[in-house]
Amino acid sequence: MKILERQATTFGGRDGVIKDTQSGLELKLTKPQEMGGKLAKGTNPEELFSIGYSSCFASSIEFLLQASKQAYEDVEVTVTTSLIKDGDQGFKFEVLIDARILGVSKDIEKKYIDMAYQFCPYSKAIKGNVNVKIESK
Repeated sequence: MKILERQATTFGGRDGVIKDTQSGLELKLTKPQEMGGKLAKGTNPEELFSIGYSSCFASSIEFLLQASKQAYEDVEVTVTTSLIKDGDQGFKFEVLIDARILGVSKDIEKKYIDMAYQFCPYSKAIKGNVNVKIESK
């Protein structure tokens, strides 16, 4: 059963524009300097992936905490996405997730972060395709 659906369209490539049809959000895409781009204001697919994954992972933690009525103060998730060479197959991602749940013990924090990794749609979508490391500082 479909819960929701969203759509975005990119016009151009790394130096294009991306538009979200639901919110009206429009972002300029800029090729990163590391890939031959100029220093310019804009975003890129790696940043957008980090944004999407961090918000989805944090939402998953929050959902699981609330569903089990576990008290907590706040949730903070930072996702670092690295673009790396994949031999002669082009590129692939590596991801570092730094997740924190404030107001709970380290054991409870680890439990819910591990549960969120299994629950999060982004984690499920990339499972077996992307190396993911999870930290909690």
